[in-house]
Amino acid sequence: MQIKILIVDDVQANLIALRALLEVVNKDFVIKEALNGEEALEQVLNDKIDLIILDIQMPIMDGFEVAKFLKSNNLTKDIPIIFLTAAFKSDDFMAKGFDLGAVDYLTKPINENLFINRISLYTKLIIERNNNMIKDKLMFQQSKMASMGEMLSNIAHQWRQPLSSISTTASGLSLLRDSEQLSEKDLMSGLDNIVEVTQYLSQTIDDFRTFFKQDKDKSEFNVARLLNKSISIIQNIYKKYNIHIISNFDKTLNMRTYKNELIQVFMTLLTNAKDALYDIEGDKLVFVEILSDADNIIIKIRDNADGIPLDIIDKIFDPYFTTKHQTQGTGIGLFIANEIIVNHMKAKITAKNVSYEHNHKVYIGAEFVLTLASGVDQKACNILNAY
Repeated sequence: MQIKILIVDDVQANLIALRALLEVVNKDFVIKEALNGEEALEQVLNDKIDLIILDIQMPIMDGFEVAKFLKSNNLTKDIPIIFLTAAFKSDDFMAKGFDLGAVDYLTKPINENLFINRISLYTKLIIERNNNMIKDKLMFQQSKMASMGEMLSNIAHQWRQPLSSISTTASGLSLLRDSEQLSEKDLMSGLDNIVEVTQYLSQTIDDFRTFFKQDKDKSEFNVARLLNKSISIIQNIYKKYNIHIISNFDKTLNMRTYKNELIQVFMTLLTNAKDALYDIEGDKLVFVEILSDADNIIIKIRDNADGIPLDIIDKIFDPYFTTKHQTQGTGIGLFIANEIIVNHMKAKITAKNVSYEHNHKVYIGAEFVLTLASGVDQKACNILNAY
């Protein structure tokens, strides 16, 4: 089992020395490096780190500030931190580190035997913890398979009666026609019944509709206007939950693709952000950006809901994966968004955790990024947009 260790020090020589000592303990360690606190936060938020060896005295953001930030976030609060310092300044200095959640202190210059023994001990504990997590995950997968079987059983149960009703109505109409007793009234009543029942059935598979349409046409549109249309649809719900949208749009960008499907993706991501912010105290923010590079239009939707747990971040586009109660979500929304972007539009959708500053406050949240080829001549579109 590979263990990922992040070493943080603003002196490159110290990082080289730490890496050499760690490789003595176990040459199979995956060792990540950061030269400052900001780099450390970025790595921890986007990779599953098992142990952090953190220098205290660094410019801009010292080790104490990094530890405080990590321990205040649900995604990173359980990562063990070993502080590394040239010397203890006082008992208060050491107590501050332990109050921030450090599991140990090591001093510079490093006592090699002490370092190797401590790291060996902590890695044994990490391996034991990870083994227990694997067992729990296996039990979860078994439970998930059982739940999926139950879900399919429920769908079959819900469809059985409507399908029986359609069959009975169609058979009855056929018998009346064969016996030459079929009146216009009977025909229209039977057809209305079939339409009503099929509408009910279609509601249960509404999320899958776009997969089976082969006659979808591309159209050209202004991206900012389309995203504003999606925002306007969900605006009242955002107001209800005190969620504020902060937008930064390049309004000159046009593209040619499947317009209604892109609206569906926007709505999924905006709804997903709303759900993530539901229980957040304080500011509830959703940042929406439209920008471009040399080849693509890039759309970013970012919240401040503490990010996606690292143990599920690689599963969020899987079908039926959800952290919501079964009455609140099916886990199909992000899966469909991924299918639309990747398979239908031949584009890219990614999700990661980010830390960022807004109005002198630092936030953590999930950021979804759509990278889409525009499919149009932007210079020509800019001329048209000017009129």
